Amino acid sequence: MLKRSSISPDSPNLINESTRIHGQVEANESLRIDGKVEGNIHCSARLVIGKNAEIQGNIVCQHLELLGKIFGDVLAQNSCTLRSSALLKGNLSTSLLSIENGAQFQGQCTMLESKSGE
Repeated sequence: MLKRSSISPDSPNLINESTRIHGQVEANESLRIDGKVEGNIHCSARLVIGKNAEIQGNIVCQHLELLGKIFGDVLAQNSCTLRSSALLKGNLSTSLLSIENGAQFQGQCTMLESKSGE
C-alpha cells in the first residue's frame, strides 16, 4: 500500500546535501538548497541556502536567506538575510539587508528602492 507524502503543496522545493547540480536552476516557487550548485539560480520566490550548501554562480530571487556559501553576484529583489554562518563573495543588490554577527561578506552592496506597498 502506498502512503501519501507528508509534504504539503506549500512546502519548498529541496535540493538535499547529497545532490550536486552543474547547470542553471530555475524555480517558480520557494527553494531550499542544501547541496552544491555550479551554475546560475533564478527563483521567483524565497530562496534558502542551507549551512552546508555551496553555490558557484549568480543568483536572482525575491528573498534570500543565506546560511552557507555563495561565490557569485546576488540580486535579492525584496530582502536578503545573511545568517552568522554565511559567506558571500560577490556583489549584492537588495531592498532590505540583514547581517548577523559572524557572517562574512566580500563585495559591493547596492541598496534598491523598496517597491511601493512593501
